[in-house]
Amino acid sequence: MVDLCCLRVDYKQAPNWNTPIAELTTESKRFHCHVYAKLEISNPTGVHKDRESSMIVLDMKEKSMDELACTSTGNAAISISAFAFMNKLRSHVFVGEISEDKLQLIRMFNPEIHKVNGTYLEALRAMLEYINGTNIYNASAGYCQAKLEGNSYIGHEIARDLNPDYVICPTNNGTHFVGVGMGITRAGCRAKMIAATAPHSTVASSITGFYAVEQPKIDNTIKMSDGQLVQIEDDELLESTRSLATQGIFAEPASAASVAALSHINLESSSVVCCTVTGSAFKYPLALQNSLRARI
Repeated sequence: MVDLCCLRVDYKQAPNWNTPIAELTTESKRFHCHVYAKLEISNPTGVHKDRESSMIVLDMKEKSMDELACTSTGNAAISISAFAFMNKLRSHVFVGEISEDKLQLIRMFNPEIHKVNGTYLEALRAMLEYINGTNIYNASAGYCQAKLEGNSYIGHEIARDLNPDYVICPTNNGTHFVGVGMGITRAGCRAKMIAATAPHSTVASSITGFYAVEQPKIDNTIKMSDGQLVQIEDDELLESTRSLATQGIFAEPASAASVAALSHINLESSSVVCCTVTGSAFKYPLALQNSLRARI
């Protein structure tokens, strides 16, 4: 159980959060490497965004702020709304096109939902206009250092426990990817950072579009680590979702992008690879059902 009271924005006070790491035996055999999954699906709302939300809440408390706003495709909104609810903070969620199942989960925690007709980027512009000149905390990707710091703890744990040659992250806005890279670098690990994108996906809404709001930090993370950016197709996402499920890891398809990216990398035999698995499929049972039934 995570003691949120022990967390601080200062990286030097990194907490013992310690989500599990599991070996992926199917992929290890297939690619002749040691492939592991960092299971962020074990977080309170089943997604790595909880790392970000905990740091946001603590940053707000340190700044004596009690109202926040974020833009989201779903997971971030669910997480930040839950953490705001736990800490009696007022929250605003700006969403563009979003599925009804995600909206229902967001509504559970009573945020003020601002529905915008359009894309994530249009919702982001609406959010920025709404908070302009106010004392509302901006909890959106690309504008919030606390989100990067939250993800950096994932990188810290990966470096400490595995010291891998490669770290692969599902990537859309880039906050998770850049933050994990920060933690890897700070720990003195020289892993190559791989950004797994799926800009045209119809099954992975969490990373569809590749909005890259954290640029140029994304490119800098790739360059400094001698990493790469890869693009994943839907058939690969579904295959990886099914493979994870047969190994007892039930991830939403977007989270399986890190595993799907393995076939796009020239891996050396016996390399140590860590794939971050960022979101649980159990929040979206229909998507899980469709993924497991899909023909590939």
